[in-house]
Amino acid sequence: MLHGIFIAITSFHQELLPTELLFSILASRESVPFPIIFELLIMELSFELIRESGLRVPSPIGATIGIVGALILGDAAVNARIVSPILIIVVAITGLSSYAIPDYSFSFHLRIYRFLFVFLGYIAGFLGIGIGFFVYLNLLCSLESFGVNFTSPLIPSLAFGTNNYFVKPAWKQEKRASYILPKKKEEAPKISKKWDA
Repeated sequence: MLHGIFIAITSFHQELLPTELLFSILASRESVPFPIIFELLIMELSFELIRESGLRVPSPIGATIGIVGALILGDAAVNARIVSPILIIVVAITGLSSYAIPDYSFSFHLRIYRFLFVFLGYIAGFLGIGIGFFVYLNLLCSLESFGVNFTSPLIPSLAFGTNNYFVKPAWKQEKRASYILPKKKEEAPKISKKWDA
């Protein structure tokens, strides 16, 4: 959500920034003729194009193309006064932090939602981002996979009266986890191999 927060702060909530930082952001944006939403969308789309081209090229060259392409494109955009230097830093931090997500499908999901938070931050500031985040969490909590809640380890249902927030050691667990909806609530008996005893 860093893009949306950046747009919300620079468009609506300038009082959150220290005065010197605000003056440096305004000075770097002074020669840019476009609104900040247009700058951000240009840089974000170009970063996505560089990322996709790096994936389609053979692996030893792909990473080099991504790094060199981003450096050249960022420097050329700042020298041509299409975007401000602070926006290059924000896009680079967000792009690099998106590589920390190990699941590709989830990172693709977040890349799409990033544009939504950009528009919400541009339209209504922190209020729009807060409403969007609330709706997003509600959507996540309403998803199910094979009858199990999508956020079940974090937000478990306490259907069987057990407290799933504080997990007991394995030898003290008497009931199965309630969020997986087991047919038998109890664990296996102490002597599970009665034919061995």
